Amino acid sequence: MSFFKQFTEAPFLKKAMYAVLAVMVVLNFLIYPPHPHFGAEKIPGFWAIFGLGVAVVLARLAKGAAHTFLGKDVDFYEKHEK
Repeated sequence: MSFFKQFTEAPFLKKAMYAVLAVMVVLNFLIYPPHPHFGAEKIPGFWAIFGLGVAVVLARLAKGAAHTFLGKDVDFYEKHEK
C-alpha cells in the first residue's frame, strides 16, 4: 500500500515528469529528425520544450476559464433557497 501512496504524491510525480522531459531532451540530442520541416526542429529538445510550454499554457487557460465561467459565490446556493 505504501508504494501506491508514494506513487500518487505530487513531489514524486513532479520528479517523474521532469525525468521524462530530461530523457526526451537527451534522446533528441542523439536522434536527429531526418528532414526538419522548419528551422526550430533543428534545435535539440525543441519538441520536448514545446510540449511542456503548450501543456502549461493549456492548463492556465483551463484554470482561468473554470474560475471565470464555473466559479460561484460562496453563498450562491443559499441566496436561491430563500
